[in-house]
Amino acid sequence: MRNKTVRIFDENMNIVLTDEFSKLKFLKATEEGVENRITSTEIQGVDGVLVSSTSFGPFPLVLSFFYRGSDVFDYKSVQKRLRGMLYRRTPFYITHSDNPGVKYAVYCDENAITDMGYQNGTFDITFIVFKGYSESLMTTDDFSLNSEYWQFGNGLVTDQDIVYVHSKRKFKIFNGSSDTVTPIHRHHLIIKMNVKAPNGFILHNKTTGDKFKYKKAIRDNDTVILNGVYPFKNKKRCGIDTNWEYITLAPGYNDFEVLGDGAIVKEIKFTFNYVYR
Repeated sequence: MRNKTVRIFDENMNIVLTDEFSKLKFLKATEEGVENRITSTEIQGVDGVLVSSTSFGPFPLVLSFFYRGSDVFDYKSVQKRLRGMLYRRTPFYITHSDNPGVKYAVYCDENAITDMGYQNGTFDITFIVFKGYSESLMTTDDFSLNSEYWQFGNGLVTDQDIVYVHSKRKFKIFNGSSDTVTPIHRHHLIIKMNVKAPNGFILHNKTTGDKFKYKKAIRDNDTVILNGVYPFKNKKRCGIDTNWEYITLAPGYNDFEVLGDGAIVKEIKFTFNYVYR
């Protein structure tokens, strides 16, 4: 039976807690309730209320461990070392083997230790998932149906034609998220476009209705990148040359078309994480 693991990481740190402490056993992970945030407005003389679109607050992620110490000093030492590893000045990511294709952006809320004896104990460590959602461990740059990091229980479908780089004017992008990928919610989405268009071009998501328009002529050796809501041409801000719009991705398949007289698509690449509630 494979040992269950827990890993914490960021750009400068990568620690497998269950390797760092050989006697530490990961038991289970529990995602606690999601907080719905809805703003309502009451209008006098009208039934009910008007409600805004729902946003989601942070939620707790509780990881349960068991540790069997050699003696009381070993047990207390591990408690102290865990606190030093988990209480950090900056947030970090956590992933675990029960759901290896998912990561959580977290900070440590509390480290409650229930003693089972003078040298053994269970650890319920509570993290706050501050983004309000989890996301795929990998981006679509690393997409593969054969990888353990892309799981069928997390929105994936058995379609060998799922690709995220296209060179035609009409194509589909699959979003395996349980929610719409939306840059204004800080979802990671980068669209890199190499299009030859003497009269500019429009990237149209016909599924959501979103349209991103670049108004000026563009050569095939130019690159337009839509990084979330921010457009760049050859690494320079170019919002003034656009319609100031951005692209979202609905769950499932999204039908795209590149519009524009004389527009020729060299390559369009989508890079994003799936997001999960």
